[in-house]
This record gives sequence, C-alpha cells and structure tokens, in this order.
Amino acid sequence: MIDSSFEQTLKSVGVIVSDFKGTSMNPLLNSLRDKVVIETPKSRLNRGDVALYKRVSGTYVLHRVYKVMPSSYVFWGDNQTVLEYGVEDSMILGVMAGYYKGEKYIDVKKSFRYKLYKAFWCKWVWLRKVLRLPKRVLSKIKRLFSKKS
Repeated sequence: MIDSSFEQTLKSVGVIVSDFKGTSMNPLLNSLRDKVVIETPKSRLNRGDVALYKRVSGTYVLHRVYKVMPSSYVFWGDNQTVLEYGVEDSMILGVMAGYYKGEKYIDVKKSFRYKLYKAFWCKWVWLRKVLRLPKRVLSKIKRLFSKKS
C-alpha cells in the first residue's frame, strides 16, 4: 500500500520502490509478489504508461493511461473494464520505470516482453471485456440462484 510518506520521498529523491495493494493491474502486477519502481515524470504521460496518481478523495492509484487528452488523462487498470476520466497532470505523482517480479527486475523501457504485453494490452482493450464476459455471466447466475434459495 502506498502512503503519503512515499509521496514526500518521491518528491525529494525522484524515485521510490514500493509494494502495492489491489488487483487492478493484474496480470502484469501481483500485489502479493511484485514491487513497482516509480519515478517523477519528466514530461506529460503517453498512452500505455503506468502512472501513480492521487484521486481527489486522497486514494493512491496505479493504473495505465488509456487516452491522453489536452488537459487530462483517461486511465484504466489492466484488470478493469471501467475507464476513469478527469485525471489531471497535477494529480500525477509518478510513472512506473520498472517492476520486480519476485527478485527479477523488469525495466519498462528495455524489456521486449513488457513492450509486447503493453502493445497487446493497449491495442486490444476491447478484448478484456470479451475475456471477462464468461466470468461476469457466471457471477450473475450465481447471485440469481443464491437469492432464490
């Protein structure tokens, strides 16, 4: 879980290595195993970048840029089907420079496998909904039958 002390460290040092909590970036990142390396952004973000931002509510979020708008961004977690609009540059704290899969470090600028994953995941975003459809349908059927019993 990322907290405000990391925000101060990121501002002063320019980079942090942190674990995180949640499943929104699965299958790329697993919160029980992986750590992320976040650095201060040097320019505006690009489509496909994974960024750490702080919502108005104070919640820290690590998601991928889906769309770059003139004055904001649209974000989408790799394991989600709902877009988040209205994330402004002032809310962006850092951008993922790499991550640790267990003990192995993956640099997002150098890793061919990461670039392949990113290209696939960003280009075929509609496929997420299709792949998640059977799970959603089964979940609804389960809820329907559990209410009747």
